[in-house]
Amino acid sequence: MFKKICILLTTFCLFQSVSTTQAETISKGVTYTTKSETLSGTPQLFRHIMVQPDTGNYWMTTKGRDRVLATESLPSQVSRVTASGGRVVTAINADMYRVASGLPIGLQIQQNQVLVSHSVKDSATKFPSFMINGQGKPEIGSFGIIGSATTDTKRVTIHSVNRNENLANRIGIFSSAHHASKMLKLIEPSEAMKKEIAIVYLKGTATSAFTLGKNYQWTVESVDTTFRKEIRLPDAGVVLVGLGKQKAALLALVKAAEEKSNGLLSTQLNLVQLSNLQMRNDIQEAVSGYNWLIQNGVGYSLDSLALNHDRFLMLARKARTLIGTTSNGTVQIITVDQARLDSKGITMLEAVEQMKRLGVTSALAFDGGGSTEIMVRRAGEFLPKTANVPADGRSRSITNGLILATHYVPSNVATTILLTAPKELYVGEKGGFGLKLTDANGQPVDATKKSIIWKGTGVKGLQVTAPLTPGKWTGTMQVDRAKRTVSIPVTNRLTGLTVNGGRPILLKVGQRLAISSEGWLNGRRVVIPASQLNYQVANGATASITKGNILAKKIGKTELTVSSGGKTVRLPVTVSAMKKEEVIDSFEQGVYEAKSPYVSSYAVRLSSLQKSSGKQSLEMTYDYSGWKKQNGAMYIKKASWIIPSPARALTMDVYGDGRAPWLRSEVKDAAGNRHVVDFVKKVDWKGFKTVQATLDPTWPTPLKIESLYFVETDTSKKGTTIKSKVYLDQLKVLY
Repeated sequence: MFKKICILLTTFCLFQSVSTTQAETISKGVTYTTKSETLSGTPQLFRHIMVQPDTGNYWMTTKGRDRVLATESLPSQVSRVTASGGRVVTAINADMYRVASGLPIGLQIQQNQVLVSHSVKDSATKFPSFMINGQGKPEIGSFGIIGSATTDTKRVTIHSVNRNENLANRIGIFSSAHHASKMLKLIEPSEAMKKEIAIVYLKGTATSAFTLGKNYQWTVESVDTTFRKEIRLPDAGVVLVGLGKQKAALLALVKAAEEKSNGLLSTQLNLVQLSNLQMRNDIQEAVSGYNWLIQNGVGYSLDSLALNHDRFLMLARKARTLIGTTSNGTVQIITVDQARLDSKGITMLEAVEQMKRLGVTSALAFDGGGSTEIMVRRAGEFLPKTANVPADGRSRSITNGLILATHYVPSNVATTILLTAPKELYVGEKGGFGLKLTDANGQPVDATKKSIIWKGTGVKGLQVTAPLTPGKWTGTMQVDRAKRTVSIPVTNRLTGLTVNGGRPILLKVGQRLAISSEGWLNGRRVVIPASQLNYQVANGATASITKGNILAKKIGKTELTVSSGGKTVRLPVTVSAMKKEEVIDSFEQGVYEAKSPYVSSYAVRLSSLQKSSGKQSLEMTYDYSGWKKQNGAMYIKKASWIIPSPARALTMDVYGDGRAPWLRSEVKDAAGNRHVVDFVKKVDWKGFKTVQATLDPTWPTPLKIESLYFVETDTSKKGTTIKSKVYLDQLKVLY
C-alpha cells in the first residue's frame, strides 16, 4: 500500500510550473517550441515539435553512411540529405544500436524498402516502430518482417534481413548494404553454428534494400558449407545464410532450384502488423524505438515499463527523445537534455506523462542519453542546426535518424517578418535589429536581398538611433507584403556610472583634462550624450570645469561631482605645482617594439655600451638591406610613454654615428588627434647630443607618444648592408 501511495504522489507532483515558453512556425503546419519547466522540483528544458497533417511536408529515415553496420552523426546524415536537394525542417536521432558495430536494435524501412529487420519476433513487440504508411500518414506499432525463399516445389522462411546476430536455427538474407566492406561477419557464433552452416550465393540485379512484397529472382551461383569468419557480399546479388536446423532446409531449397527450376529461386519480404497480423507492405518509412510509452491511448505504468526494461533505467534521469501520434495524425516530438543547470533529464515515467499532456494515443521513446539530438531549421533560416546540447558535449555518431522535410519551395515573397529588437535603448544609443523573413508556407526568404522600407525616425536598414529624449521609439517595417510595427522603450536612466575610470583626479597647475564618463545600462556600456551630463566642482578657485574639461587653477584640493541618469559620482581632485621637466623614459628597463611596414633590417635593445646618464641606453642597430617600400621609416614604440599635462617640448639625448637619418616622433592627444613633431633633420654628429621637439600646450592631455622613429628619404641607400648604430637616452618632457 505504501508503494502505491508513493507512486501516486510521484505522478501527481510531476508537473509543477511553466516558467517560459517560446514558439515559432518553422514550416507550414510545423511549430517549434522551447519550454522551461520545473518538474518534480527539477528544472527541465523541453524542445517540442508539433507536425500537423499537411501533404507539403514529408517524413524520411536516414541510415549512418547508408550501411546497416555503420554510425554517423545526425548533422552529417542531414547534410547528405540537404546536399541532394532535400529541404530539411527538423531531424532527431532514432534507434538504439550496438556501439561496436552500429547495428540498430530494430527495424528500418526507407522508401518502401526494408534495410534491416528486427532480430526476433519478441524484439518487434519490445521495440515498437514509428511508421509512415502509403498515404503519408504516421503510425506507431509493432511490426515484423516475414520473408520467404521459394522454388517451384520448395519454400523456406527468411527470418531476418541484414542482421548478423541471433541466427541460431534461422535463415538470414544479406545485401551489399550490410557493411561498407561488403563482407559479412556473424556475431558470436557458437561452435554448433560453425558446424551447421549453409552459405548460398545468389546472383541477380544489384540490390541493397528489398522492396516490400516484391518477388526478386535469383540464380544460385555457389554454395558453401564451411564456416567463414568473413563472407563476401556480391554487388549484383545477395547471400542466404542458414544455421543449425535451417542448414538442411536451405540446402534442400538449393537442390530443388538446381534440379527442377534451372537454378532459379525467388525471395520475398513482407511486413506484418503484429497486433492484427495484417500485411502492411504499404509502409514507406519505418524506424524502431526503445520502448512503448503510450499504447492504444493508455500510458504505461512503471510496472509496465519495467516488464521489458530494467526498472532502474526507467527511473533514471536521462536526456530523452520522444515521439507520439494523435488520433488526427498530428505528430508530437519532445527532446529534453540532461546534466545541465537548466535541464537535468527526465525519467521514463515522466516521459509518459509529458506525452499524455500532448494528447497522443501512441508514443515511444527513441534512444536517449548522449544520443539525444534535435536539429531545427529555425523560422526564416535555410539550414537546420542542432538546437539542443547533446550530453556528450558534441554530436554523437548514431545509427539512424528521422527527418521531416518539406516539398514547399521558397517563393521569395515575404509574408511574415521575424524581427528581434533591443528590449530597451538609452537616449541617443544605436541599436541593431535581427531580421528573418518567411513566405506564406513558412519557408525562408533571403532577407539580405530584400529592400526594407521604414516609417519612423532615426532608423535605416537594420540600425536605429534612439531619440535624445526618454519615452518610446516606434517604427513600422515593410518588406514585400509583410509589415511589422515595433516599439522600443527609450530611457535616460542608468544602472551604473563610471567617471575617469574610477580614479582620483591628479592635476598640475595649468593642466587641462577631458573627463571621461561611461554609462551602464543593465550590464552594457552606453555613450552618455553631453546633454545628459551634469558637472560641479566644489571649490572653483582650485579648479573649474567647462564642457567636460577640468582646468587646474592653483595648488589645492577640491571635489568633482558628476551626475547622469539618476547616478552620481564624486571624485577627489588634487592640484599640485607644475614641474619644469619630467623624465618620460631613462631607458633603464622595459619592453620596446621595433616594427615597421617599410624596413625590416633594424632592431633595438637596452645596452650599457653608451649612455648619457644611468647604467643603460636604448641601442638601435640598422642597415637598409630590408628597406622594402616607400620611405625608410624605422619605428620604436613603448606602451608607457605618456605625457600627463600640457607640455611645450620633448628632449632626448642621442648618440650619433655621423650618418643616421631624420629623427621624429608621433604624438596622439586625448581627443584622438595625431601630431608629428621633429627632433632633428639628420643625426650627422658622433657622440651624445641633446635634441628637442616642440609640442603645443593647447593639445588635450594626456598625450601619448605613439612612436619615436628614424626615417631615411635617400632612396639610393635602399638595399645597402652597412651596419650602423645609434643610442637614445633620457627622454624628457618640458612643461
